[in-house]
Amino acid sequence: MKKLFSFLFENLLQLIYFIAFESALYFGLQYLLFDQPFTQDTKDPTIVPRWVSVVYFILIYLAVIIGAMLVLNNLVPRKHKHQITRWFWLALALILPLLIILLNSQTIPAE
Repeated sequence: MKKLFSFLFENLLQLIYFIAFESALYFGLQYLLFDQPFTQDTKDPTIVPRWVSVVYFILIYLAVIIGAMLVLNNLVPRKHKHQITRWFWLALALILPLLIILLNSQTIPAE
């Protein structure tokens, strides 16, 4: 029973850390890349108004996730490395919903 409680507590703690890390990363990148007022240089319509910011968001997100995985792989004992890989794949899968939320939250200014 004690092992089960310890296992559940560790997984809950990992989930809390993961959510905190992902939230800080998402809101930090949203503040850095999407907080400026939008000005469209050309009159041509685009599917994604801030596509350069979206590409930067994807690249920086991937760089931070891969960097965090590499740092944690060096710090965590060998018996817990499979857990880091699980959270890494979850973070990679989470990029698509984060992009959908980010693009839907951006408002296109009225002309």
